[in-house]
Amino acid sequence: MNILHYTLGLPPYRSGGLTKYATDLMIGQSANGDVVSLLYTGDYTFWKKPKTYIVKNKIYDGVAVYEIKNPLIVPLLHGVRSPIDIYEPKQHLSKKALELFYNEVQPEIMHIHTLMGLPIDLVVYLKEKGVKIVFTSHDYYGLCLKVNFINQDGLFCKTPIGIQCAICNNDAPGSFFLRLRNSKYLLKYKDKFAARTFKTTASEVKLKKQFTLTQERSNEYSILLSYYHKLFDFVDFFHFNSTITKSVYENYIVFKNSKVISISHSGIKDFRKIKTFDKKHIHLAFIGSTTSYKGFPILKDALCDLNKNGFQKWSLDVWGSSIGVDGDCDKIIYRGKYSSVSHSAVYDDIDLLVVPSLWKETFSFITLEALSHGVPVLASSNVGAKDIVKQYNPDFIFSPTKEDLYSMLQSIMSNIKLIVDYNELICIKDFDHSFDNHILKMKQLYLNLFLIK
Repeated sequence: MNILHYTLGLPPYRSGGLTKYATDLMIGQSANGDVVSLLYTGDYTFWKKPKTYIVKNKIYDGVAVYEIKNPLIVPLLHGVRSPIDIYEPKQHLSKKALELFYNEVQPEIMHIHTLMGLPIDLVVYLKEKGVKIVFTSHDYYGLCLKVNFINQDGLFCKTPIGIQCAICNNDAPGSFFLRLRNSKYLLKYKDKFAARTFKTTASEVKLKKQFTLTQERSNEYSILLSYYHKLFDFVDFFHFNSTITKSVYENYIVFKNSKVISISHSGIKDFRKIKTFDKKHIHLAFIGSTTSYKGFPILKDALCDLNKNGFQKWSLDVWGSSIGVDGDCDKIIYRGKYSSVSHSAVYDDIDLLVVPSLWKETFSFITLEALSHGVPVLASSNVGAKDIVKQYNPDFIFSPTKEDLYSMLQSIMSNIKLIVDYNELICIKDFDHSFDNHILKMKQLYLNLFLIK
């Protein structure tokens, strides 16, 4: 089978769950005998009038790689300040460029992992050639221009319409920043560059906080949302990575063909084992960003309240970017990032992983990784990977509120046997989440596409 994937790029320039999944899937499919290509959003030209075209890069682990030069802007999590730069770009892929690319690659399947930077001209052209289009729902971009439906007030947005998007994206950086931010050369230093540049941009837009919302501005965002809905119309099959994700998409678009298949990656293997627990002390862990939409603040508040109320036989390791001891509670230790080398050692030390997301997280590789090591997971009902948690212990899913999280943690601290039994359940039940199994499921999904009329 000849498969073309569309993503934001490859490591080390790109990172995160989307990149990890797509890269591993491409390499795995190639190793299994499929012809696999990648098309990604590439560099911008700043020193002369830009022209959009496609160039071939070096082969990456058996995958033919193609780059779109001077693509549409890629907002990432920053939002969109200039919608017109997307739905009415100054540069397009010419018909000749599209023909050359298709004749060289000749895909049967186009597997889209994001709508960011994706030229609608390419999708239309491939559809006309009979190429089947698959879309995997890694995030909500296209429905929400900020990706996660968290609005300007840090609350979950239920009304992604033009006027609301205009308000929410008012502080977004301009298109020049986004092009600069996504330069391949600057992506080497993306953490330092993004922090400095976006800090400056944020301070500048802060001065513009009071703004006048015009009907024209609102209409621009309405047009952009319609543009993306049109792109969704070209999709033949929606692969949802969780029931949560499917339920969100169902609120905004209509689709006929879909399936929920939990995702995986090449590092997911069966590392499960019966753990030894210290019955007098629970080692809790949180892994990821400590931003509010990830739920860390409610976890911290719940634990601080438990500590004040006499539940003190616990500690929390926070794995992310910071290092140090929490100023409000010395039982909370910030460990910084861990390397892939220390991956298993980190999970060996965890009695219970807490994933308290407030946003409707499309999946959560952290949840799957923990379970693959036999680590019990306490997940909010907004976590996509709760589909897998349910298979092992549905009682460890809580409503995403501080009160419910407090209650759950109190019960666990009062009866550690709950996580002892949970660990045993994980180790006893079948483990069907290896990446090899996932590749086979995706192959069957592709084959079924040609049976759909």
